[in-house]
Amino acid sequence: MADIYPVGVASGGSVVWFAWVSDDYDHLMSVDGMAVHAFNRDALDLAVATAGGTLDWDGETEFDVDSLIASARSGVGVEPEAVINFWNFMTDLLRVVENVPMQMFHSELIDTYDVFFSQCGIAGAIGLESVPFSRRDLDALLIVLRDGWQMVGMEAIG
Repeated sequence: MADIYPVGVASGGSVVWFAWVSDDYDHLMSVDGMAVHAFNRDALDLAVATAGGTLDWDGETEFDVDSLIASARSGVGVEPEAVINFWNFMTDLLRVVENVPMQMFHSELIDTYDVFFSQCGIAGAIGLESVPFSRRDLDALLIVLRDGWQMVGMEAIG
């Protein structure tokens, strides 16, 4: 049985919770083409149980979109691993929402993705050189963050 973890995406005091399935092909749990999601923890537990799973809250992740936007605007406190994790999550959500299994969220901004990825611990471990991000990269990140939150909202209201 695959492990299922809750992932919250928060902005403006609201949190939308999703169920992340960790197996051979990590992905979002979906039912009938819709990502399993809820507006509170209990509702997510119920939705996952209804779909035949059990959440492991010890593996909880939460993305604070407001904080990510603030750091991208100022250029201070930008955490490349948080950026990459958010972007990857949005890619997985896009794949469910649009039914495009091989599409990357904002694939036209892959150069910016690569810059942030180069600063993650895994990049050094596989021999990639760290590349500093520029204001252009931060502006591209703002697009990813805003569009990501909008997609979360659109999926949540269905």
